[in-house]
Amino acid sequence: MNAIQESANGRVHIPNIDPFRLSDSKKLSRSSNSKFLVDCGIRAVYLILYIFFPIYAFSSTLDQTRFKLYCMHTPKFKTLYEQYFLPSIKDDFEVVAREYEQECPSGIYKSVGWKQTMLRKLELLREAVEEHWNDRLFFYSDVDIIFLQPILEIALNCLGDRDFVVQQGWPRNLLCAGFFVMRSNEKTLKLIEIAMDLLEKGNCPDDQAAIQTALHQFKQGEIAWGFLPSLQFPNGRRVLKKTRRGNRDLYSLDSEIILDDSIVLFHANCCIGLENKYHFLDRVQEQYFKLKERI
Repeated sequence: MNAIQESANGRVHIPNIDPFRLSDSKKLSRSSNSKFLVDCGIRAVYLILYIFFPIYAFSSTLDQTRFKLYCMHTPKFKTLYEQYFLPSIKDDFEVVAREYEQECPSGIYKSVGWKQTMLRKLELLREAVEEHWNDRLFFYSDVDIIFLQPILEIALNCLGDRDFVVQQGWPRNLLCAGFFVMRSNEKTLKLIEIAMDLLEKGNCPDDQAAIQTALHQFKQGEIAWGFLPSLQFPNGRRVLKKTRRGNRDLYSLDSEIILDDSIVLFHANCCIGLENKYHFLDRVQEQYFKLKERI
């Protein structure tokens, strides 16, 4: 219909039409167009999230050009740190070493003051998680460990998109908190804080028992964690063979050392006393170098 019409008497009639009022067909067209634009907008948002969210989620890891390796020691363990642990590092880590007071006079596992020392370790781990917030990664190592090969790439591949991968303990279903790589987020912060609470209240004897127990307080699938390959990252019990002494099997200075070329570190956690640790760290290094020469 034209906007201007002629009446029967020849006079021009201008109908009372609201120029802003749309016909039903135009309303439908405008509605369809609006819905189409909204749909396109939603699809665009999903596309942006699909493409960029994984990049954002892992950007904190990707931009970590140099990873931090945390460790701690007391004055009694300073020789281990300076003469064994530190010189053995093969990767370009930024080493964050914290020296604490000698609260455990003997430095022997589960002796007087051991729990207080392990609380210092958990406090350091909480600090590391908070410093690397937003899924950034950090490494931790005890100082009675020596590195025989570069470990950075292997450990990162083992971690994948998980929150936490750790040395396997003994028995095999337990963890050994002597070496691990951790992703910093709400889950791992909760893990460390639960472990600290368990240790402070005396519900667990040490840090790794506390972490192991804390893991059981998460719902299935709530935190993604696993073991590092035990052949490459063994604890001492997998490398040293006990010697029969009377009716007991013990680790002695002449205990056999079992190595192959896949091993990337050695952890002297089963060697009681500093002199025994020095002895086996020296023997492992010497035997490993001889092994590599034959290959």
